[in-house]
Amino acid sequence: MARVCLLSLHIEDSPEALSLGAACVGAALKDAADRGLFPGGLEVVLMDGLVREPGEALAARVLATRPDCLGLSVYFWSAQALAGLSRILKAKAPGLLIFAGGPEASANPKGFGALAQLDFLLPGEGEEASVQALKAIFVDGIRPSLGQVYGRPALADLGRLPSPWLSGLLKPKKGGALWELARGCPFHCSYCYEGKGEARIRRFPRERIEAELDYFVRSGVDQVFVLDPTFDADREGARGILELIARKAPGIHWKFEVRAELLDRDLARRFSRLDVSLQIGLQTANPEVSAAVRRPLDLKAFARGIGHLNAEGVIFGIDLIYGLPKDSLSGFRRSVDYALGLQPNHLDIFPLSVLPGTVLAEEAPGLGLVWDPEPPYSLVSTPGFPAEALVQARDLARACDLFYSRGRAVSWFLQALKPLKARPSAFLARFAATHGGVATIAGAATIGGEAPGDSRAIESAQRAFLETEYRARGLEALLPALMDIVGFNAAWGRALAEGEATRLELNYDPDEVLGPSALDLGAFARSARPRRGSWLVEPSPKGPRLGRR
Repeated sequence: MARVCLLSLHIEDSPEALSLGAACVGAALKDAADRGLFPGGLEVVLMDGLVREPGEALAARVLATRPDCLGLSVYFWSAQALAGLSRILKAKAPGLLIFAGGPEASANPKGFGALAQLDFLLPGEGEEASVQALKAIFVDGIRPSLGQVYGRPALADLGRLPSPWLSGLLKPKKGGALWELARGCPFHCSYCYEGKGEARIRRFPRERIEAELDYFVRSGVDQVFVLDPTFDADREGARGILELIARKAPGIHWKFEVRAELLDRDLARRFSRLDVSLQIGLQTANPEVSAAVRRPLDLKAFARGIGHLNAEGVIFGIDLIYGLPKDSLSGFRRSVDYALGLQPNHLDIFPLSVLPGTVLAEEAPGLGLVWDPEPPYSLVSTPGFPAEALVQARDLARACDLFYSRGRAVSWFLQALKPLKARPSAFLARFAATHGGVATIAGAATIGGEAPGDSRAIESAQRAFLETEYRARGLEALLPALMDIVGFNAAWGRALAEGEATRLELNYDPDEVLGPSALDLGAFARSARPRRGSWLVEPSPKGPRLGRR
């Protein structure tokens, strides 16, 4: 019996670090074996690792499975580690067949194949191509020529594919699951792999979707990341999925990617009835920059869609990219101001990566883009974004991540900036400069992920900087109310997210300082009467609660 090991490497160990792509290939191979296409039998072994794992140790783990063939699922973050692993394995086990698939191998199959000394590659959708390639090897005895590329057109009917979840190959991890509902994207953003992919959206059959949802419920899954790059592209289809979730799995937390321009009030209301968080790509608030990367942008429609979410109380985050063609540091700052003005629960900001195989990589020389040719293909400079401007954008992104996103400042951020008459980007840039590029506060700040440090250290940094800003402008009289607001919201967040209790010394009655009258801090400080007291914010089965000490 032939044995195939399928390996994926992740950046970190999290509920979303699941080998879905490899499991889809494994499910297709397992299904083919069950149908008798491999008379001698075929066993599939899924393996996970982290990119930071030493190559020698990882090679030993792979060889311990005694594989005849090793498949690598390659993304830009794992490309270098997997190329190095392949070379180690070729030296230790020359007879081991090694192939690769995934976005990175698909984007540059010949280049990555040579770098990793691969026997063959499976670019694009790998389910049927893997069956074809391994049947030729193990059944027909046809060994591939070095670096051979197998490939098939994208499947028109996804109903032909077996489910990695229902096959038994893939299991939930730490209560988390990835749920693939569709393939293809109707948009052609030049920086994205999807930009050269299928514009037609192909959806998995309703029967499979319902069966997988039932499996998640039976397995005790508590959070699911939905893999559909534009979930609301088909609003009627989205409504149907949300109805299904509401009926079968209302207790699971769901993460969706949506386009704000396509949201309507009804869809927002349906999201609000579930435990959901939405991720929304904006990337830039400059229509000229957006046009340069072939991403349609209607700011009025975008703001209208976000307005529906805010009206219904839906949790959402917004994505921005700095370094895009035709953008500049000042333009990026305006994008930050626009995005924060919409009051997202978090703002995730990323540097541009010029990914091989994308339209942007082809156009980059003509646009004057300079980038690192090695993963993660980071931008070095553009005509409008020189290297020093990229450093300033990076520091602004880190400040935003720390002060606003990880600092859980959404409920009071604009309220605090109003008396200062400060633009969000200018305020955060001063915060970054004050704290030495942010990294010294609460551990190294990260973009789009957790970092060392705790919320109390971040709160302390927020308070210190706000006090400096307010005193510099003669606004000391507003500080007692502002510090009550910051302290209460930080305590509430800790009770909700970390299950921690916090004792508070407040200057005002919470009902007053947290009510609508305090939205104008100046007017509130002139008219409100201090009522100092001790309070306790603590977790409870029904959520955080506030009580007098």
